Amino acid sequence: MGGKVVVALLGVPVVGCVAGILLLTAIATDSDKYGRIAVPGEEELDLQAGTVHVFYAESTTLGADSTLHEPDLEITITSADGGPPLELEDTSSVINVEGLGSGAATSIARVEVEDAGRYSVTAGGDEALEREAPEVTLGTNPAGELSDGALGLLLSPWAAGYVALVLLAAFTMRWRRSRP
Repeated sequence: MGGKVVVALLGVPVVGCVAGILLLTAIATDSDKYGRIAVPGEEELDLQAGTVHVFYAESTTLGADSTLHEPDLEITITSADGGPPLELEDTSSVINVEGLGSGAATSIARVEVEDAGRYSVTAGGDEALEREAPEVTLGTNPAGELSDGALGLLLSPWAAGYVALVLLAAFTMRWRRSRP
């Protein structure tokens, strides 16, 4: 088995995962499905039960090699009926969402909403005041979910077994060819 074949067998799954994530980002992310909150600001939004993604957005156009980096933000999401704030899980990524009509956004967190209903969302941060129309948006991000799953798969024992199998096959073929 030639070196190019081995590289192809090892690289195709990784390239496929990256291409799938980029495609989902382009066509399936709805970063403001539940609404937008100006920074600083507070809004009451209706959230569905399940995973809700939090994005940072601003009025900017990104170049081909640019990434939107969020400022330091303080975000709290609490039930409109009261209670403790929901726990935000950091998901900062380099995947940007274009075409929001007002600029670009980047995924910064996600929260598990147990009960659908009305939630108070507060967003603040002094650094954001220096930005162009900063907002926090809440929506869906299937690409984020897929990237977490793909990373888990690529780092799993199954992936290690696949790599070992490809390398074993390559070395076995080379060893057989070298025997008289």
